[in-house]
Amino acid sequence: MANQYDDEDDDFATEETQQDGPANLRKALKRAEKEKKELAEQLASIQADLRNRSVKDVLAQKGVPDKVAKFIPGDVQTPEQVDAWLAENADVFGFQKAEAESAPISDEEATNRAAYQRINAATQNANTPTRDADLMAKITGAKSIEDLNALTGNASQRRR
Repeated sequence: MANQYDDEDDDFATEETQQDGPANLRKALKRAEKEKKELAEQLASIQADLRNRSVKDVLAQKGVPDKVAKFIPGDVQTPEQVDAWLAENADVFGFQKAEAESAPISDEEATNRAAYQRINAATQNANTPTRDADLMAKITGAKSIEDLNALTGNASQRRR
């Protein structure tokens, strides 16, 4: 007795697919390999574009000319690797190593730093005599006893 799930046409369909099975599998394999190759090419081009963009962004942040990008090796891809490569080769390309970025400074701190730099610049070349040499120069330059008393702290001289 046949039921609703029995289909006589299924027997013929399996025979036809079994006869053409290996040919269909080869065609499907070729299509899959072709798609895989296309996707791999797209992935490679996207990764190359992404690497170029990230390298150029890092170079722009550091103030380095874009022409340096062609000298960066292909295995340097992440921004951290680009920073390390730039720090290592800064002297070769004639740019200065980037210093660590600090938090923004206030106006008061900026004026204090400027004053500190002025003081350092003024005292850097100054000739500072020692205390003994300065006192000796004043003593030898004294013209009278009053000058010597003023230097030694004796305001008046006692004479008996």
